[in-house]
Amino acid sequence: MRLLIAFVICFSTLVGTSTAKEFNITDYGATAGDETDDSTAIENALAACGEAGGGTVFIPAGTFFLSRRNNETPILEVPPNTTLRGEGAASILKFNPDVNQSNFWRMIGAPVVGGTKNVVIRDLHLDGSNTHPKYIKGETPEHNAGLWFYNKNHLIENVTVLNVFAENFSGDCMAFSYNCQGITVRDCTLRNFIRQGIQMGGSPGSRDYTVTGCRDLEASVQSSGSTIHVEHARGLKNVIIENNQCRKSILAGGVDGMVIRGNTVTGRIVGNGNTNLVIHSNIVTAVSKKHAVVQLGYTKGLNFRGNIIHGANDTTVGLYLWGNSRYNKQPGEDLIISDNQISGTETAISLNGTKDVRIHGNTLKAANLLRQKRTEGLDSDIEQATAIKQE
Repeated sequence: MRLLIAFVICFSTLVGTSTAKEFNITDYGATAGDETDDSTAIENALAACGEAGGGTVFIPAGTFFLSRRNNETPILEVPPNTTLRGEGAASILKFNPDVNQSNFWRMIGAPVVGGTKNVVIRDLHLDGSNTHPKYIKGETPEHNAGLWFYNKNHLIENVTVLNVFAENFSGDCMAFSYNCQGITVRDCTLRNFIRQGIQMGGSPGSRDYTVTGCRDLEASVQSSGSTIHVEHARGLKNVIIENNQCRKSILAGGVDGMVIRGNTVTGRIVGNGNTNLVIHSNIVTAVSKKHAVVQLGYTKGLNFRGNIIHGANDTTVGLYLWGNSRYNKQPGEDLIISDNQISGTETAISLNGTKDVRIHGNTLKAANLLRQKRTEGLDSDIEQATAIKQE
């Protein structure tokens, strides 16, 4: 019995003393509040953390400047088993103003050689120093980003981004793409992005992304993108977008197994080429544009339930489901539309190139409640329906 007690005490002592090391960037030469470049100092702190097998790289309150390094690589490469942590919005990583003159500045990402895993980025303020007021093709450096996790050759696995404020990026505030698995973005705030707020792409094998509790603030630049944007998915599976507050749209396409749930959106929800898609309990209010508030194409397997869809004064269609075009023969197929509130000036629900559609229990407000074209296997409880003649 005494031997067992001694073993427990010894084991507890070892566990208590094996805490991960902390690497304060100021110990490596970073200085807050001046205009000197802090890139090398922070790189050295991250390298030391990596050599130690992991730990926490700490960024204290203050503004630390970063400059461009190599083409198309992250400036700060986060090694495996590392937490990059600040003290909240007061801990600022900021691009040198030269960022406005060139492209491919990426602030934080995975090592180019070897990828990364088990990374946490939290309690930071990322400032992209953008001064371009809007996107102008050929003039605006559209590929400058805050977080940029992408690796063609190595896996990026288990990355959590928590309580990060990212603003003033001429590209994306946050981007995740090739070879990413297990990505979680939680309780983050975005402002003044010209391209996308949170961009999610993928590759064969990419899977398991979650974006939750995020919001974008009122902007002083004109964005050409979405608050949350999924494209170039390339086989991405299992994406959850839930409980976000979006001043811009959600665009999400090309995913197998996606849930868009509980979001408040001022703009639209748009997606093409999804399979096994659930859109549930969202509130979507259109801005003044002559587009459908929700538009989904080539979707195979959709459960559209419990949403509130508000059309603006000139929004012609509330919900538009389509498919089977000259570009893609996949119809919008196996679609369930139930228990929603949908309004539009001309049409509440419009179907074009769809198959096996069930529409029940919705509250609709429009001149035409349902229009259908090239639709097979419709089961609907809507009495007022207009069938558009084949062209």
